[in-house]
Amino acid sequence: MMSWYRREEIERINRDWVDINCKISKREYELLEIIRDRKLVRRDMLEVISPSYRQLGGNRTRIINRSIRRMFKSMILDKVHEPQRFMEGNTPAILALDRAGSLLLNIPHRQRIKHVTNTVDGVKYIDRKLPIFYSHTNGVNQLEVETIMFCEVGSDRKVLEWVHEKPVMLFYGQERLSIIPDIQIKLKLGRKHLCAFIEYDTGTESQRHSRPQVILEKIIKYRKYKLSKIWEKDYEKFPIIILVSTDEHRLLFWNKECKRNGLLGLGIYHNKWRDFLESV
Repeated sequence: MMSWYRREEIERINRDWVDINCKISKREYELLEIIRDRKLVRRDMLEVISPSYRQLGGNRTRIINRSIRRMFKSMILDKVHEPQRFMEGNTPAILALDRAGSLLLNIPHRQRIKHVTNTVDGVKYIDRKLPIFYSHTNGVNQLEVETIMFCEVGSDRKVLEWVHEKPVMLFYGQERLSIIPDIQIKLKLGRKHLCAFIEYDTGTESQRHSRPQVILEKIIKYRKYKLSKIWEKDYEKFPIIILVSTDEHRLLFWNKECKRNGLLGLGIYHNKWRDFLESV
């Protein structure tokens, strides 16, 4: 596996170095923007999320892999793989911006993939580790991939808006609130339009909580947001708020508390998202 990560590690990267060593295409720049907004993206998901690569059809995996290899060697992208399971093949690379990629986008760099340096026979190797939030990020990306593929099979279906972690700031009385949905979506599904705030839940709170505090706090914030009326400049009616989770108790709690707080809410199992879209 070490050969997958073989490159010259450049210690000092600045704008001049990037201008000389990092020439990328418009299509590759699109990849960087997608990864920036999602923090970490698995390669097979990236080639669906990216409009430019998605339209390449059967050649897209070969072409995107070639771009990834080149941008990895140029310190534009960093990559890591999930641990390989016994008797199973290699998993697709998981990608994040590296230092040169952040410079190309003119944004502060944040290292998403942890590097641990080890020395073997006098040679330094970097062991790459996924962050603890990866399962959440990957789940959110999976929803996007499934939505895109669902819309691809119908000419009257379209993703109008898919926004990651856009803060909503408001005052409720004297209280200053910030709501950051995992995703804000607007979909055209035939004659219907679906507007929703989506929260992806990995159930990290203790299972002993009969009233999960994190979920309850989100619902209360959404209630205050609805009562504030400031959403009316963006929506005809208040969007549905959706919790996607693997935990039945948390889904039931979400549905009950949304109803009690006067919100249109829906809890959906993570593997039933496509079924939900079909039912709209």
